Amino acid sequence: MNKRTLRVYGFLEDASGRLLIAFERFRGMPLVKFPGGGIQWGESHQAALCREFHEELGLNIAVGPCLFFNDFAVQSAIDPEVQVQSFFYGVRALDPLDALTTSEVREVPETEGERFVWVPAEEVLKIPFTFEIEQAASRAWAASKTPQ
Repeated sequence: MNKRTLRVYGFLEDASGRLLIAFERFRGMPLVKFPGGGIQWGESHQAALCREFHEELGLNIAVGPCLFFNDFAVQSAIDPEVQVQSFFYGVRALDPLDALTTSEVREVPETEGERFVWVPAEEVLKIPFTFEIEQAASRAWAASKTPQ
């Protein structure tokens, strides 16, 4: 692996404590992940996450603390020469959430695109996230909800 890509994702909860999950088909590949994506050159994590949420959901957000990042090497499923490092932040919507287009269908679309699903907190760890990073991040999110 000669290159690295940095990615940012957001944990967005609604008033009921449900978490927003993306079911996406990207370049023919089925993905189950959190909303977010790649950091562009010169962009901060916060700016990238705000841009990604606006592009994907038309939603303005405030970025909170980083709740998880992978400190282990992960090879990109898209390009085997690339190592992926992802950062997961708590985010808060600045716009009304009722304007979001969401689905109840927990399946990846047949064609390119994504659908967003609100998942109850108690079901998040049962979601079949595509990659190890998202699986670990979902466990970190769940742990952040458990009283210490």
